[in-house]
Amino acid sequence: MKHFKASLAIAATLTLLSSGLTAANRIVIKAEASDEFTRARALDENKKIQTYQFIEGRYFKGNNNDPGMKEITFRDIVEDMATHLRQQEFYPHPIPGNGDLLIVVHYGVTDYEETYEELMGYTSLEDMGYTDAVSGAGGGGTALDPSTINAISNFAFSMNSADAISRSNEQSDYFKAQLLGMEEAYSRNVSPSDEYELKSMLVEERYFVILMAYDFPLLKQGELKLLWSTRYSIRAVGQSFTQAIQDMNLVAGDFFGKNLKGLNKKRVTDRSRVEIGDIEVIGEEKEENTKTN
Repeated sequence: MKHFKASLAIAATLTLLSSGLTAANRIVIKAEASDEFTRARALDENKKIQTYQFIEGRYFKGNNNDPGMKEITFRDIVEDMATHLRQQEFYPHPIPGNGDLLIVVHYGVTDYEETYEELMGYTSLEDMGYTDAVSGAGGGGTALDPSTINAISNFAFSMNSADAISRSNEQSDYFKAQLLGMEEAYSRNVSPSDEYELKSMLVEERYFVILMAYDFPLLKQGELKLLWSTRYSIRAVGQSFTQAIQDMNLVAGDFFGKNLKGLNKKRVTDRSRVEIGDIEVIGEEKEENTKTN
């Protein structure tokens, strides 16, 4: 009984803290790129400007009832996205089927995971069937009557159901973590505060976009080579998908095609920019001298 009340108190506290954290409505971005790709763009002037074609990937509808998710089209999304890709010297190729990159765009919304207690409307152990008869069952060595056995059975079923849904939600949250690029929430190296913040985000509904840029010429030859990817998401509650897409593209525009460690969290109002200096290639001069000699 004390354990359950303590759990409820902790859950209530976590909910309040979560509201405070997510109220900031930060966009979470994970940007990755192959070393080969970033080095080539840094050292070869001909590689700085890249052309691309868009292709629609998977659409995750979720359980969100936002009408904007039906009104906005894939074309609307990528047309807005294209203006921000231009910041990083990525331009659409005018001829269909041609370009340096094929950018696959996945997008949608993740689901909010309800607990068994929320689904059933339970707020206490008593709601789940915990009675004095269950608490004192077997005390004094007396035999259990049929009604007490039924009460124990019903309470055990409720507890097992809660545990099953909890484990299912945890697995679902891990899938969402992979989808959104928040896997570090399950890393042993993450700090308790970062772990809590990320897992709070994974529980809520989040709008998201994933760009995966493949080497287009190689792809046409049958070889799948991912050059860079950018995953970004924002809290869905309190805003439309249409507005969220514009805000997310605006912030993520600084990260397209870049390779940055860890997660980046930025508000739309944050005016800081992502700047990466020239890449220094160590040991290249020595190798050239060796070949000369």
